[in-house]
Amino acid sequence: MTYYCSNCWKEIYKGTDVCPYCGINQSVLEQESFIKKLIRALKHPEPSTPVRAAEILGELKAKDALPYLIELTKISKDPFIVKAALSSIKKIEDKNFVVKTEQSISKNGIINLQ
Repeated sequence: MTYYCSNCWKEIYKGTDVCPYCGINQSVLEQESFIKKLIRALKHPEPSTPVRAAEILGELKAKDALPYLIELTKISKDPFIVKAALSSIKKIEDKNFVVKTEQSISKNGIINLQ
C-alpha cells in the first residue's frame, strides 16, 4: 500500500511521523477537523479527490472553505474541479456572490454554472 503526506501529497513510508518533504507532523494532521481535512484535499493532485472534497464542503455549507473554493476556481485548469467548486460556493453563499464569481471566471472562458 502507498501512503501520502496529507499536506504536500508526496509519497511517504508507513509510520512516518514527520514528512521529509514538507516537515509537517502527520499526527497533527490526523487531529484536524473533518472540514480542514476536506479543505486540504482540495489541493490533492488526483483530480477526482478535489471534486469530491468540494462537493462535500458544499453539502456541509462550510463557510470556512469559501476562500479556498474561490481560489480553486481561479487556479485550476480542470473544468470538473472548477464546476464542483462553483457548485459548492453556490450552496454556501447567496446567488449574487456566485454570479460575481462566475463572471470573473468566465473572462478566462472557463465555465458558466447554470
